[in-house]
Amino acid sequence: MPDYLYEIMEDYKCAASGQEKEAIFQSFCSLVWKNGNKRQVYTKTIRFTVKKELLSTETGQILSKYSKIPYTGYRSTTKEADWCSLIRQKINNLYTVYFDKEVICSKEYLRLLQTPRTLYRKLCAGAGLTPDEITLSIETALASAETAKAFFQKQKMDLSWQEYQKVIESILQKIFDRCRLIEEYEDASSLSGIYDFINEDNFYIRYFCSSLTYEMRQWQKKYYGVKNHRTYIRCRRCGGLAEKTNNRILYCKACRVIVNREKTKENKNRTCV
Repeated sequence: MPDYLYEIMEDYKCAASGQEKEAIFQSFCSLVWKNGNKRQVYTKTIRFTVKKELLSTETGQILSKYSKIPYTGYRSTTKEADWCSLIRQKINNLYTVYFDKEVICSKEYLRLLQTPRTLYRKLCAGAGLTPDEITLSIETALASAETAKAFFQKQKMDLSWQEYQKVIESILQKIFDRCRLIEEYEDASSLSGIYDFINEDNFYIRYFCSSLTYEMRQWQKKYYGVKNHRTYIRCRRCGGLAEKTNNRILYCKACRVIVNREKTKENKNRTCV
């Protein structure tokens, strides 16, 4: 197998038969899955240290109790620069974002978890906060964080890593077949900006990574059974994608039936009372 991605793509495009193409593609997939850049999920901590002079106060003791807030994070980058590690990193990240329910990437969720540290910094900056105000703010924020986490977990799709590998291979096959060699571009001058800062291999790496993102979004639409080229919302009940046909849509079709049934039942009960 060639060392460079551009060589692999050239060999694939110039292959004399379908069998030769299949062998090249399978070797490519094997390298990706055997790559040492494995997906890593671990516990991260939002932390701060309360000043000694505050620890003896009620305010300091409250903040100290929340000075270490754990949450689940993941390694989203790699120090390696080879094509295989970079493409594998993209594949890892997509699984984490779309399927791993323990990793919540929402900025709003992290902002809520950072509330104790934010309040501590405000206090150090001279804000007049009482112990009761601090306690209420922290407890409210952390409760909201749990609610947000539960909702964002609903937005994740259900797929094991083994099932995901099959999906990715089908996407990679599309990318292989659709990818054009650099010399096939009619206007080579349009690529001059790219060559100013990356080599030929990186051109294909960028193409693979952007294509993986696009195809995963398309796969997600199929997963939820929604049409293409539409505006979408997240169903308030299940967190899945729902077509936004008007501003009153709050639920997907399946949940809409359930919600309407529940409302009808509630109305009947009220009538009986």
